[in-house]
Amino acid sequence: MTLKNSFGEYSFVSKVDVTNLEASVEWYKDKLGLVPESKYDTPNWRQFSIPDIGRFAIGLNLSNSVETGSAVSTFVVDNIVAARQNLIEKGVEVGPITDVGHGVQLSVFKDIDGNLLGLRQNP
Repeated sequence: MTLKNSFGEYSFVSKVDVTNLEASVEWYKDKLGLVPESKYDTPNWRQFSIPDIGRFAIGLNLSNSVETGSAVSTFVVDNIVAARQNLIEKGVEVGPITDVGHGVQLSVFKDIDGNLLGLRQNP
């Protein structure tokens, strides 16, 4: 995987697990001034753009429990299959590709300290 500036709508999405999606949506909107991106709304996910910061988003993911430090920084790629294979060829253990709805595909991997990172391909 080579990071380049040709990703599309978003280059980077940071996932934050929350236990109450609607309350968290209001908090991120009201307290942080983030802008909801309704095209990505699902029963378990809400995504926000950040005013004046292009191609970067924060996504709220509904979870039954939330562990401190469970946020996942995600690189948005044009071709998740190729990006995943490139990481595997470099010796990185990468999880399977999962379709999470609306054509969005995800795959997660860890850095050398065990921090979760992700790959995401939008439809």
